[in-house]
Amino acid sequence: MKSYNISSLNSYAQMIAVLRSLENGLGLTELTKLERNILAVLSLEEFQQGARTGSLLNHNILDSPTQSSFYRALKNLRDRKFIDTVGDRKTGVYKLAD
Repeated sequence: MKSYNISSLNSYAQMIAVLRSLENGLGLTELTKLERNILAVLSLEEFQQGARTGSLLNHNILDSPTQSSFYRALKNLRDRKFIDTVGDRKTGVYKLAD
């Protein structure tokens, strides 16, 4: 069994607590982990003007979701008005809703 540095594990636990508090404060607790992670990626400065589905799918924050889960999450986020499509919906470019 791997041994852990208790101080590092404690720091990890504190970071998770802060993350959960932020998610609660932002009203994101009803979203799935994948949906929350998609929003996080879209909030990055490099994607302020939008991101293609390929860039989102391959981002390390998303933990390599299946394509079906990914597209279902995008649809749910779009339906709930968290994200918008940029240009024609078929371009596969998404950004945070204004």
